[in-house]
Amino acid sequence: MRRRNLIKEEVEQRGIGCLMHFTQAHNLPGIVKHGLLSRARLRECDDVNAYASSQCRLDEQDGAISVSISAINLEMFWAKDRACGQPYWVVLLLDPSILWTHRCVFHRRNAATKDMRDHRGRRDGPWGFSEMFSDKHRPPMFKGESYRAETGIPSFLPTYPDAEVQVFDPILPDLIQGAWVDQEDLAKAVQEQLDQLPGPERTTYLRPFLKFTNGHEGWLVP
Repeated sequence: MRRRNLIKEEVEQRGIGCLMHFTQAHNLPGIVKHGLLSRARLRECDDVNAYASSQCRLDEQDGAISVSISAINLEMFWAKDRACGQPYWVVLLLDPSILWTHRCVFHRRNAATKDMRDHRGRRDGPWGFSEMFSDKHRPPMFKGESYRAETGIPSFLPTYPDAEVQVFDPILPDLIQGAWVDQEDLAKAVQEQLDQLPGPERTTYLRPFLKFTNGHEGWLVP
């Protein structure tokens, strides 16, 4: 319980309002009905049609759902956009409570990078979460004292834009807070899907996928 409370406290202190997961718009009806499921879970479901953004996970963790904190990985997003023939994309905004209520593994860089794959030791819990915002691991070209402070990284963004959370439990539909799209003709269809969710009204935000940069790295933020 204490481990969960420590993560929750840091989330609140940093002002982290949501997690993000981008997916093809074709997947939204299934997500609204069943929630977000890992590739391994989807293979067990006969009644769910899912359009994968890549043939396989580079981190080889088919039991995980990948989400990011407060922004999406710019480089990965554009790479998958090109690979998939530029389909319609929906960025789902998820309740940050997932970070302390679900089984999570925290990676300060993309989980498929050599640095993370070679890592030995635990990546869960408060320490693993805090490492995503660490000032110790900075780009080699940065010559200052405090990378985060001196380059203006907001407290709610991880130090690197490819930081990733692997979630090893299904993410239920009621944990969807809203959606972000960049095309007007898609916004209405997405909102109609979100309106099927029980509980409070969700919002579909129509905003361009804009890059925020600190001069060294770039994040896609709403």
